[in-house]
Amino acid sequence: MSIEQLRKVELILSRYRQQLTGKEIALTTTPDEDKARVKLQIADLKTEIKPYEEEYWDLISQESEHIEISEVDAQSAVTEIIHQVAKIELDSSYPHAVIQLLQEIKDKLEQTDKSAAAKLKGVISSIPPFLGIAYEIELDTESFFRKNFPTLVKLINGFTKKKRFL
Repeated sequence: MSIEQLRKVELILSRYRQQLTGKEIALTTTPDEDKARVKLQIADLKTEIKPYEEEYWDLISQESEHIEISEVDAQSAVTEIIHQVAKIELDSSYPHAVIQLLQEIKDKLEQTDKSAAAKLKGVISSIPPFLGIAYEIELDTESFFRKNFPTLVKLINGFTKKKRFL
């Protein structure tokens, strides 16, 4: 993985997310006649962010086999993912395609023939297809992962920070 490319993509994403947050906050105080314009700007920003988020997860996915994850951390993330997917399956607000993909991920995690770290690496490598479909149905994947899988996000962020210093 090109650490320099990962840093660049993270910086770009960070700046886009700051812009997006600013627009979303502005929407709460914008006069009604300007709300449509701000909503369009938000939609445009989300469209611009999409390729960078896909590239970010693709870079992480490519490196997933080389990620060092302790068995304890992996087990914690696996347990969290299985628990959260079970909760999401009951939530009818998510599109069927997302639920179906999450069920496939959960099935991989429930296999008994692999270590938790190996299972988690398999999940990380299968995230980009999830993102591609998620965007087609307008799911805010960053918020989705941060809200539902904080341990996984923390592990990945830790991995990318560690790689910077190598």
